[in-house]
Amino acid sequence: MEYIGNRISIKRTETELSIVILSLVNKVKNRFLFLWVILWSVSGLIVLSQYFVMHDANTKTAIIVWMGFWAYFEYKIFHAYLWRKSGKEKIKIRDKKLLYKRDVSGRGKIKTYDLDFIKDIRLVDPKEKSFSESLNNSYWVISGEKLAFDYYGKEIKFGFQLDEKDAKALLKVIVNAMKG
Repeated sequence: MEYIGNRISIKRTETELSIVILSLVNKVKNRFLFLWVILWSVSGLIVLSQYFVMHDANTKTAIIVWMGFWAYFEYKIFHAYLWRKSGKEKIKIRDKKLLYKRDVSGRGKIKTYDLDFIKDIRLVDPKEKSFSESLNNSYWVISGEKLAFDYYGKEIKFGFQLDEKDAKALLKVIVNAMKG
């Protein structure tokens, strides 16, 4: 077993390269994220309870619309919490295929990419320092991919929030495995 930084482990056999990238974990921020999930859930239940007390149709409609937004962000926050708690990216290269899975507590869909059609594997160029770039690299969202390749004209990104040194080392390992 080889390691790149604190989060990437590599296992090689004669027929397969297996890479596991652990999610970035900060215990203090994880506690705040959990608190956010709890408080967001409680706030949604409080607003939902008001739906049954209100008699005005316009107010009920506003509550339903608000609950739609609330449910979306409840899902996103809970998913981010689970990702930080037990998420990992799994990459396997074998039989001229790259298999990729975003694994959260053993769940996730394996995506298969034929190596012959993977083009231009590269580091993702960071955009200028902007609000959206800062948000993508924040702890609270699942984003900030550092590696990408083109597959049938579509950009496939992976390597969530890796530092530049680890991303470059991982890129080198993957490129070498794709050649051999």
